[in-house]
Amino acid sequence: MADVISPTTPEQLRDAIGWALGSKTPLEIIGSGSKREFGHAVASDHVLDLSKLTGVLFYEPEELVMSVRAGTSLAEIQGLLREKNQQFHFEPGNFPGLLADGVVDHAGTIGGLIATNLSGPRRIKVGAARDHILGFEAISGRAEDFKSGGRVMKNVTGFDLSKLMSGSFGTLGVMHTITMKVMPRDEKTRTVLIACDDPKAAGRAMTDAMGSENEVSGAAWIASADVAKLGVSVATEMGSGIVALRVEGPAPSVAWRCEALRKLLADIGASEELHSTNSEAFWAAVADVAPFAGGSGLLWRVSVPPASGGDVAATLAAETGGAIMMDWAGAQIWLRLPGADVADAMVDKTRQIALAADGRAVLVRAPVDIRNRISVFQSEDAALARINAKIRANFDPAAILNPGRMMPSISGGEGA
Repeated sequence: MADVISPTTPEQLRDAIGWALGSKTPLEIIGSGSKREFGHAVASDHVLDLSKLTGVLFYEPEELVMSVRAGTSLAEIQGLLREKNQQFHFEPGNFPGLLADGVVDHAGTIGGLIATNLSGPRRIKVGAARDHILGFEAISGRAEDFKSGGRVMKNVTGFDLSKLMSGSFGTLGVMHTITMKVMPRDEKTRTVLIACDDPKAAGRAMTDAMGSENEVSGAAWIASADVAKLGVSVATEMGSGIVALRVEGPAPSVAWRCEALRKLLADIGASEELHSTNSEAFWAAVADVAPFAGGSGLLWRVSVPPASGGDVAATLAAETGGAIMMDWAGAQIWLRLPGADVADAMVDKTRQIALAADGRAVLVRAPVDIRNRISVFQSEDAALARINAKIRANFDPAAILNPGRMMPSISGGEGA
């Protein structure tokens, strides 16, 4: 059974990492543990648990800024933001059911979110989680304090370490304080649903919508077999796969843009609209990848240029036999393969299809034995590998922070 270290202050966190450095003891770093199964199993018998390093240090709605401890739950933070009619603009998902069984719903922490750089459907318009960090404070693998940025964007000068830490999976340093930019919620939200069972046609429809003047803030495709799992009756009643296009803003503008999208894509299929409440529920389910939560089987996240998303999704479905779902206007494809015992050749096939489209494939969910046999993350070329190795050596020379998380027996690596 693993020994657990649970600091409650940044000073205790620094002392814990200092002890680990002095004794050459590797540490597995977790918050709530909801993303523990994302990546390779960490080679350590000691857990650095940040779940007690919590609290909102300040929240200034008028200045659109919030600073929190890394172990603070995303659900608590989003509750505070809703009270002031604000949000994280990058629309993070909170999907413990997608990655691990037996994890309490909405258990994710802000530290885990930033460490994995997970972003929701609005990423196509406003950028990723890393683009909304104003500053952070952390402890490196040298047991030294370091920080970057501050309370406003103009504080971020020189080398922006926020971009480096986001998606590093805790292999470069342990963040204890994170300062984020927040944004007002839009006055109105509506979603146009268009019946479409063909992923190629869906990809073209999303490309056309994004290229129009209608300022789409969410574009996804869900296959007919999975629509009901989104929990929105209007979508289910359409009886087909659907292309979903969201528009947000002042009420008159939203109404006009929805009508324009329905006319633009009338040749694709019949259309419906979701208004505010149903629209919010729909996109929360998309952000959480609700159709693929729970159950067994491998789950891939394939990233490709959005214009080729429909074609790549169709190829993946045809050649792997898996179920697919597209987000980010086709730039993000979720692929669920049936069963957990999938041959390595299928792994090669998935990656070959992604690479052929100038993309990459990350294995998000798989049994530990498979994650121990193959690389979860896309392999780096030699030049990038050398750069990343030098970065890891500077931040964590003894390789005590989440060793093996990014690739078997090696700490650090490719971000999310």
